[in-house]
Amino acid sequence: MQKFFSIALFFSLLIPVLLFSQEENIVPGELLIQFKPEADIESFKNSLTSYEVEIDRLLSKRMNIWLVKYNPDQIDNVNMLLSVRSNSAVKEAQFNHYVQLREGVKAEDILGVLPNDRSTIPNDPQFNQQWALNNTGQTGGLNDADIDAPEAWDFSTGGLTSLGDTIVVAIVDGGCDLNHQDLNYWINWNEISGNGIDDDGNGYIDDYRGWNAYNNNGNVPSSSHGTHVSGIAGASGNNNIGVSGVNWNVKTMPIGGSSGTESVVIAAYGYVLEMRTLYNETNGAEGAFVVATNASFGVDFGQPANYPLWCAIYDSLGMQGVLSCGATANLNINIDVEGDVPTACPSPWMIAVTNTTQNDIKNSGAAYGLTTIDLGAPGTNILNTLPGNSYGSLTGTSMATPTVTGAIALMYAAANSGLMQSYMQNPSTGAIAFRDFLFAGTDPIAA
Repeated sequence: MQKFFSIALFFSLLIPVLLFSQEENIVPGELLIQFKPEADIESFKNSLTSYEVEIDRLLSKRMNIWLVKYNPDQIDNVNMLLSVRSNSAVKEAQFNHYVQLREGVKAEDILGVLPNDRSTIPNDPQFNQQWALNNTGQTGGLNDADIDAPEAWDFSTGGLTSLGDTIVVAIVDGGCDLNHQDLNYWINWNEISGNGIDDDGNGYIDDYRGWNAYNNNGNVPSSSHGTHVSGIAGASGNNNIGVSGVNWNVKTMPIGGSSGTESVVIAAYGYVLEMRTLYNETNGAEGAFVVATNASFGVDFGQPANYPLWCAIYDSLGMQGVLSCGATANLNINIDVEGDVPTACPSPWMIAVTNTTQNDIKNSGAAYGLTTIDLGAPGTNILNTLPGNSYGSLTGTSMATPTVTGAIALMYAAANSGLMQSYMQNPSTGAIAFRDFLFAGTDPIAA
């Protein structure tokens, strides 16, 4: 007992030090709070009136996570967090952190874009330049250092499961060009666009073509990064236009919410959680059959212990049957040692991805980690969609991650009815099974 007490005392003394170390990356005067189900939020607010507490907005209805603001001139950030954590209405509380997009850089700035004169299975005119899908050495790389997409397409090109569910992947990013000719976007057919009414009653007004978590409305912004990421996962294949995605027919759900602050990120994931949960609860009559999320953003050197709600949302999504793919840092660091969010989050439903090259080695500017990073995928000199019906090449872990997201969606399309029935009966363990299938299809390379 004495030994236990002394250890507990040590950690209680250490907590303010750990909290103080977070302050550099936090939004002053803002907390993310998960309230207990029975909590009276108004009473919570009244108990802290001297700090000018404001219940700003609900970020995730299913997890009961709220953005709460206060006056940092009335109390310092660390003491406010400690005070809130001790409140009986609170299940978990943390600072709201700044988040950065893991920008892709133009490939020609690193390797140059080399032409190629070979075409293959899909008739998309620029497919012959997409080494990640079928590497013939066209960019000076190693023959067959690719994801064997043509071989996978012999089984399925995506779109529907064997049970008839429309497969959706959620692209949480800066936004997307919703008018791009080569992209398959999900549409919420239970919502009427632009009428200012929550027609489907899901708590989101006018979410006809996704959600804007920045502004809390259905007007998804356009973004070069998000458009490129969406195309890697699911550009229309074999349509005689532009390029091909890993999954030719998957529906991509565009969600603006990848940078700025952590509250925006949680609100973005909260939308995905709501839509997949509704799908499960209504046997597909409402919501969306989201099988994977894509996050090409994060916090370099972030420690998961300081981001408990962000990490926890991957568990909540996983319980509904959703795998989440995260891009690790564009830095040559060991995530096991240095930390990262989200790719060091301990959720079994989080798949952490680093960037590999056309020579089948890790990109020298990408992070690694024996226990934290699950796999690498092509992310160097990746040609795909850009706004305005254009195309271009980018490099980064941001490009590697949607390759995995698209592959997950392709597995769901190829799965037989027995496997899909098992998955639908128990989505959480079923998602882990699909994760393990993905891992079984990888080859070891040196870090």
